[in-house]
Amino acid sequence: MTAAILLAVASLALLVLEVFFVSFGAIALLAVGCGVGSVLLSFQESAALGWSMVSVLLVGGPFCIWGAFRLLPKLPFGNRIILDRPNRSDKERHAAAPALTELLGCVGEATSPLRPAGTALLNGHPYSVVLRGGMLDPGALVRVEEVQGNRILVIPHTGTPAGADDAGQGT
Repeated sequence: MTAAILLAVASLALLVLEVFFVSFGAIALLAVGCGVGSVLLSFQESAALGWSMVSVLLVGGPFCIWGAFRLLPKLPFGNRIILDRPNRSDKERHAAAPALTELLGCVGEATSPLRPAGTALLNGHPYSVVLRGGMLDPGALVRVEEVQGNRILVIPHTGTPAGADDAGQGT
């Protein structure tokens, strides 16, 4: 009976070790082997002890794994493995993201070569853009033609930038 209890304790301890150390399942296989051995030895004593050992391992196994995962971030090596929670909620993060659809039709200036991807200054802010067809040099005017999610598609613009001063032209 003591051998069966020792094997059960070893099985639960090995499950905890599997969480802490990467063994690609080798320690887990040892834990299962110890658990099966514990159950077999318990059933040799009596059926009641065998079923008791099965229930202890079926309840204790997941409980030990849960406890190990709860303990892991508190250990010195564990907090380097697990990422911290983000400071902001998803709603706050999405609210802070600019609404790119507002850029439709906006005229700006390429600040890097567009081959076809690059950077353009739109409404005073730099954005990563993709030029539809061809290449453009820095300083060329572009107009936002389409926004697909976070992808801004631009085309060459052949006029003056929006908001350019029209003074000097008669009315």
